[in-house]
Amino acid sequence: MPRNHTLTVVLILAALALPAAPAWAQKAAESDAETAIERQGPADDEVTLELSVEDWVETRTATVRVGADLAVESGRFGAARQDLVATLQGFGTGAEWRIVDFGKLGDDAGFERWRLVAEARVPEATLAELAGKTKDATRPGRALSVASIEYTPTLAEREAVLDRLRARVYDRVAAEIAALNKAFPDRRFRVRSLMMGTVHRPMPQMMTMARAEGAMAGKAADMGGGLAGAEKAQMTARVTLAATVPAE
Repeated sequence: MPRNHTLTVVLILAALALPAAPAWAQKAAESDAETAIERQGPADDEVTLELSVEDWVETRTATVRVGADLAVESGRFGAARQDLVATLQGFGTGAEWRIVDFGKLGDDAGFERWRLVAEARVPEATLAELAGKTKDATRPGRALSVASIEYTPTLAEREAVLDRLRARVYDRVAAEIAALNKAFPDRRFRVRSLMMGTVHRPMPQMMTMARAEGAMAGKAADMGGGLAGAEKAQMTARVTLAATVPAE
């Protein structure tokens, strides 16, 4: 056999004798090749800012709940419910009353006993009158009382303030970009990312009617245009401004 042929056989046998690489090592090598990242183009200068703005959310209405205990003839609940809503609408507050909860308490000698709760958003100027109006509307078979007053802004009032706060954040960001571009005329900064933070909204405080009457009685005489119930809304934002570094 020629010498060069013998050498070829030996090399082939040596290659066959080498152990194969483990499967995990092969996968790791493939993964490294796939995840290798190369920067394309020049790097950016970055400026990160933490912004915070706040404002008051004011309201001149309150969420009022009126409880009603009814004793009606069997099968007459529907008519009694409509009569209750008509009575509440007749209070003259300009509010739209809706039944938000009701339940049957029991039967007694052909009569049904029901407990209803009606709710409306009532102007603060009329709050002091509600206790007297519910008392006047009480009659045999129907007892009315103001269950609670929640003197906090509505969702629409809160959202309007949040819209204003977002606009203020955008104005602050625009001012920061203008200042950076003026300070570094060889850069053109832009918004890379903008994330709004949390909004602080205090939990609403419920008042029983006894507390509400005491709170409103002293103010009823001199309310005039009314004192707005308010809460503070806060908004934070994290913004990253970036500018491409000029090529040298």
